[in-house]
Amino acid sequence: MINVIATISVKPECTDDFEAAVATARAAFLADEGCLRYDLQRVAKSEGDYVFIEAYDSKDALRRHGSMDEFAAMGEATKTFVTGPPQVTVMSPVGDQVDLAG
Repeated sequence: MINVIATISVKPECTDDFEAAVATARAAFLADEGCLRYDLQRVAKSEGDYVFIEAYDSKDALRRHGSMDEFAAMGEATKTFVTGPPQVTVMSPVGDQVDLAG
């Protein structure tokens, strides 16, 4: 299992449009058999800070996600809404969590 946390800041006046663009792409991401989770969460007490919480069953699934047409379309649709590139952290379970992730 591969987990991803991506944080991104959005202009406060663009949050509704940003959330709509993500919602449009999310269905396609979740339909991909290797995508186990693709959630967008707004940071509490923030007008424009978000966190994507993602999980994939393999490195191939994560690579496939990044090459999807919907991923490119979401990036194009949101590029004027964000204040900069996302900060992405890719993680893998360790220790006894490895068995739980499989």
